[in-house]
Amino acid sequence: MSFRTRLVIIIAGVFIAAGAALLTVQYLVVQQLFSSAITMTAESCVPALSVTRVVDGTTGGDETDFSDVEPLTDSSGMSYGTAGDGCSYFADTTADFQLATPMASLSVDAAEAVEGAVLQQSTFLADEVGGGLLLWSVVVLVGFTGVAAAIAFWLARRSLDRIGEVTAAARDISERDLGRRLDLPGPDDEIKELGDTIDGMLDRLQSAFTAQDRFVANASHELRTPLTTTRTALEIPLEQGVVPEALQLNMQRALRATDQSERLIAALLALARSHNGLEHVEPVELGVLIEEEIEDLDSQEIAVHTNLRDVTVDGDMILLARAVRNLLENGIRHNAPGGELWVRCRRERGRAIVEVENTGAPIAPATLELLTEPFYRGDASRTSAGPDGTGLGLAIVQSIAKTHGGEVRLRARRGGGLITSLVLPL
Repeated sequence: MSFRTRLVIIIAGVFIAAGAALLTVQYLVVQQLFSSAITMTAESCVPALSVTRVVDGTTGGDETDFSDVEPLTDSSGMSYGTAGDGCSYFADTTADFQLATPMASLSVDAAEAVEGAVLQQSTFLADEVGGGLLLWSVVVLVGFTGVAAAIAFWLARRSLDRIGEVTAAARDISERDLGRRLDLPGPDDEIKELGDTIDGMLDRLQSAFTAQDRFVANASHELRTPLTTTRTALEIPLEQGVVPEALQLNMQRALRATDQSERLIAALLALARSHNGLEHVEPVELGVLIEEEIEDLDSQEIAVHTNLRDVTVDGDMILLARAVRNLLENGIRHNAPGGELWVRCRRERGRAIVEVENTGAPIAPATLELLTEPFYRGDASRTSAGPDGTGLGLAIVQSIAKTHGGEVRLRARRGGGLITSLVLPL
């Protein structure tokens, strides 16, 4: 259950509980008022009036009007009822006239009978009104429940909409888009404070990433000069043949290590540049770019098959060429002796896909998730550079793909090998 749902339930529950409590108190108060009114009516309907004659339902002077009396006959044959003044009277209906007598002058039995009738009528009226009040209270409570739920949902949505904006903006910001800021508008409340805190955190992260990339780029540039000097110092004596035979093997090993270091530095520079975003965007023909990279590669004994279609994307030509070259080198380097390499380029669902498929050893599913990590080379050591690679090839491809708004997809090939797809927006 989401926080918004819980908040709606809590707010609606508070509204409903308050409404139910209010209706309950109102019902109890009305019941109490009816009880008090019934008691007061029974006590007040004993007027001290003189005997009044009413002939043919007419009265005169100050006489009481009994024309609307609905008489009730008791066991003694005498009738009683409530006159127009709201009080109960006793009437002798045996003569050709009605002799109305106040209850105060009646016998005890007759007075009790009249009082009982008054209480019975009043109680019946109270029960009817109370039952109707209870029914309508339930109806009002049910309707109020719907209104409370709607109000609670509106309040929860209004309260959490700004948090939703913060969440959506924070989700869209990645390490390659640290220049964006929330800049949350609205009143200076807790939510705006949260947005400002996230903006401050992004400032610190951007500074840290920028400093890291700058350090990698500067260090790589600084290391190129001594490595070039070292390589030259090793190559010249070897070419001139002045190196003793006992030292040639060690010097060649040092020369290979120097070449490996130069490739590693070049890879680090490419990785740092891909983190800095796109500086030069231009239309790039992927089919032509792939053909050029295949011609520059030494495929050795690997059979290369191509199926390239005309696909154009907007991006950095140098970075995309580096990504394609890394895919091709990875497919050749980790191929089986005398194996095959398939290179395809096509459109699919509004995206450009460069797919490199190679034969080779079977790859476990758990290993696929680690192939794009820097310096990971499958079963090889993470720290040993080895003669064939730096462990940054697919990591650089993934970095370049993300910089262009794309992704890298890896899946194991049936029978052994790997299928790598570079997906880019058209």
